[in-house]
Amino acid sequence: MLKFKKTEIGDIDVFREYTQKPGEFSCENTFVNMLVWQCAYNNMWAEEDGQLIIKSGRGENSVYRLPFGDDFDKGIELIRRYSGKDYPDFWVQEGTRLDLFRERFGDKYSFDEKRDAFDYIYLQSDLAELSGKKYHGKRNHISAFSRSFKWEFRPLSDDIKEDIRRCAAEWYEQNSRKEDSYMLCEKRGIGLMLDNLEKLGIRGGAIYVNSMAVAFTLGSAVNDSVFDTHIEKALPEYAAAYTVINNEFAKTLTDFKYINREDDLGLEGLRKAKLSYKPEILLKKYRCTKKVTI
Repeated sequence: MLKFKKTEIGDIDVFREYTQKPGEFSCENTFVNMLVWQCAYNNMWAEEDGQLIIKSGRGENSVYRLPFGDDFDKGIELIRRYSGKDYPDFWVQEGTRLDLFRERFGDKYSFDEKRDAFDYIYLQSDLAELSGKKYHGKRNHISAFSRSFKWEFRPLSDDIKEDIRRCAAEWYEQNSRKEDSYMLCEKRGIGLMLDNLEKLGIRGGAIYVNSMAVAFTLGSAVNDSVFDTHIEKALPEYAAAYTVINNEFAKTLTDFKYINREDDLGLEGLRKAKLSYKPEILLKKYRCTKKVTI
């Protein structure tokens, strides 16, 4: 029987063994996201018979990810036994494991597309170079910021961690009216990342104006070809710094082909902004539930 446990920093090597595989694009199965958003989604995991099983939610509302491991059918059977259901609910992302799931169980499940959760995935070269007519507006934003401020980008290191903490604290203070459980979880996650840069493989950087960090970004690798940007913040009075830090940080990620900038949460402004960067891939996600037979 599967024995699920909360995600802890010391579990990272187990996740790396299973999840950092070629062909995976989704941000949701990265260890850092599992760790950071555990407080919001009750992310838990179990390992048995060469299979890694992830679940979120509680009780009857539990939803499972498709299994990672060397035997897909064995993984599905472990989930069935644990849940006590022949067809438990799954939360799935496009990819080879979904293709296999459709092949095995497509006639048993309904696939409910969740547009608000689609990942926006870009070519690293597009975000780093911003070349061509389609990025003309982005280049103008950077030029305008440069005319208004004398700025510099500093890559993430122990030397700038405390500056990022101060920037984050100010951002959350200025946005305290919107504070909810998800924002508190995100705030805690920034602290976890900054406290464990090397262990979690965190990369990022900050934009400085007058020796003060006014924007920052933090992320980690999905695998050898995909990098996931977990957090990006800019103080409201330096809002154009979002465009600047996106571009500057992308320039440092030359060892990755793709950059995953995660979902838009269904927020109209965020969706417009992410589409404006012309994603190479909109990674679809689905809630899979047993078909209702009449």
